[in-house]
Amino acid sequence: MSAYSIYTDQELITFLAQGDDSAYTEIYNRHWKFLFQAAYRANRNKEDSYDICQGVFLWIWENRAQIRPATNLKGYLYTAAKYKIANMIRNGKYRESLFEDLEIFDKRSYEVNELEIKELKNFIAQLIDELPDKCREVFLLSRKEHLSHKQIAERLDIGEKTVDSHIARALQKLRAPLNRLASIFLMI
Repeated sequence: MSAYSIYTDQELITFLAQGDDSAYTEIYNRHWKFLFQAAYRANRNKEDSYDICQGVFLWIWENRAQIRPATNLKGYLYTAAKYKIANMIRNGKYRESLFEDLEIFDKRSYEVNELEIKELKNFIAQLIDELPDKCREVFLLSRKEHLSHKQIAERLDIGEKTVDSHIARALQKLRAPLNRLASIFLMI
């Protein structure tokens, strides 16, 4: 345990401003883990997080005379780390790897979504196949061929109210299994 461990951050900042390297060492030992974890949460790269910590602490030593004793040191370090990360992004340090990671993620999510959509379409097609013949025919004319209820009635030589009834029945029969499926997905 160092003799400086009894001092508050504000007292250490005062000593640091006077060039006390033991105060600097205590500040480093007290806060480097927090700073590293904050940097790592932001960029998920250990080497870059160590570089950010080193950069922040080097900057603190070089600018020790400007740091005010009333400063919330932990907040100050966190803010300095955010600026270091922003500078790395601005200077292109992360730009390529971020875009590569996003591209890989996008391809994977597209493949997963494509498979899920295909399975959902197959499920809906099965449900439609289970509809009574006339109901299925009316529903497919409405949904696949995008015909109005009036156009379906004319094509099948039935009344518009009958078309409305078939569509309502089809939607009712589809809604229950699709609601159950949605409930299952929401629980996962």
